[in-house]
Parts: sequence; structure tokens; C-alpha cells
Amino acid sequence: MTQGLGAALQAAAAGDPASRITLGELVEALQARGYGLLLFLFAVPNLTPGPSLPGFSTVFAVPLALVAIQMALGVAHPRLPGFLARLGTSRGRAQRVVAAAAPLLARGEKLLRARGDALTGPVARRWIGCAALLQAVLLLVPLPLLPLIPSLALVVLALGLAAHDGVAVGIGLAACALAALLFGLALFYGAALLGLA
Repeated sequence: MTQGLGAALQAAAAGDPASRITLGELVEALQARGYGLLLFLFAVPNLTPGPSLPGFSTVFAVPLALVAIQMALGVAHPRLPGFLARLGTSRGRAQRVVAAAAPLLARGEKLLRARGDALTGPVARRWIGCAALLQAVLLLVPLPLLPLIPSLALVVLALGLAAHDGVAVGIGLAACALAALLFGLALFYGAALLGLA
């Protein structure tokens, strides 16, 4: 059975709790699975109830776009800019964070299994990268509540990629299309109300 994101994170964070681990090392250890990790990390903060703070989603949309562009270009595994790659903490703290997130990830991954290779292979990752880039652009639009939809779509995509679950990836892609539609409608009707359309 394909290792899920939770188990992959536990393996990548394993080691001497007193030593230091950087985001770059973690992503390097996960190789292609690092795409799922980064999509997850940059999407989850936007899954907050109520209107988000102005500019909050932008903070995560920019690195998300960098990751998505690499996917769309067919880069085998993500490479982070130096300032992001150097961000780190002690392995002990990373292990505690992973352990705290494990139950949530485990519940989500119970629904996942390796299937639908056509939507999880290298070619499909290019299209997933394009969809993720579109979601990053949507997150730059300062609309209340709506960032929840592309963020949720990205979380589903991330878990599907990590588990090589093409069905989950397909659901995530459908959610990406729904997010684009809703943002488009919101912008159109918002412009109409302001007399700009």
C-alpha cells in the first residue's frame, strides 16, 4: 500500500530530537511527495472560519504559486527558494507537530487508497500544477469567505497526490473548477453592483 502523507512526514522527521530540520530537508526527503506536503502546508492556514484578515491568503498564495509553477513545468520534485528552504526547527518540535496532525491526517487518509494512476503520474502532475496555480491566483483576490473553497480543493489535491489516489485528485480538480466559477461569478456580480460591468 502506498505510504500516506502522515506516515511519510513521520519518516522524514525521524531522527535525533535535538538536531535541526529545515523545510528544505523535509521536502528533499519526501521527493515528489513533497508537492503534496507543500500544497497542504500553504492551503491549510486559509481554512479558517469567518472572513480572513486582509492580505492573509496572499502570504501563502505566493509560495504556493512557486510550487505550482514547478509542478506545471514537470520538475520531478519541488525545490524551494533559499529563504524558504532554510526555515527550520528542532526535529523534536517537528516530530511533535507531526504527531499532533497525525490523527487528522489519518482520518482523511482512511478514505484514500492508491488508484487511478492516470491522475497521479508525472504527466497529470503538470495539469495539477496548472490547477494549483489558478487556485493561488484566486487566493490573491481579496474576497471574504471564498478563499475557503480553493484552499479546501488544494488540501484534497495534496492528500490525493500523497496517497496516489486518482479519485481524490479528480475530486480536488473538480473543486478547483468550482472555486474558479464561484470567484468569477462573485467578481462579475460585484462589478455589476458597482456599475463597472
